[in-house]
Amino acid sequence: MSRSNFLEIQTSQDHDTVAGLWKLAPGRALSLQPRQNGVLRVAQGDVWVTTNMARHGAGNELGDYFLHAGECLVVSLGQHLVLEPMAPTGQTPVFFEWTPTHDSWPTHTPQSANAVTQPLRDLGLALGMVGTALADLSAGLVDYGRQLLRGRPVATQPQHCS
Repeated sequence: MSRSNFLEIQTSQDHDTVAGLWKLAPGRALSLQPRQNGVLRVAQGDVWVTTNMARHGAGNELGDYFLHAGECLVVSLGQHLVLEPMAPTGQTPVFFEWTPTHDSWPTHTPQSANAVTQPLRDLGLALGMVGTALADLSAGLVDYGRQLLRGRPVATQPQHCS
């Protein structure tokens, strides 16, 4: 990979860093070398994360993770990660969040909180879409009823010209 396609970010040692979303375009890679414990959460897209930490359990024991929107990876001080979007070049970028954690915080807390907050956000979005669909359906039914009352045909048949 050429140097122009490889970004490197190192987190600040300060505990007052502001967590935020980062954008990673397809075809690019990002090296993350945190200077404190933290949580990497994918907000949008799919990302391939290669780490220098051993993976526990079945699967790839080399430290490769495939994270999808809403999934998290707890990262400890000194670990090295390389992130690459799984989407082809020209597709939607990956947005991810790096949240530094204080050493006194249990590292599983952000994952547990995200396990509740992300589905709540998804539910709110889905309910909004249901409301919009119901409003559109109601408007369509009202128009349909008006056309029936006026005696106008609802759907016209194509006519053949001779």
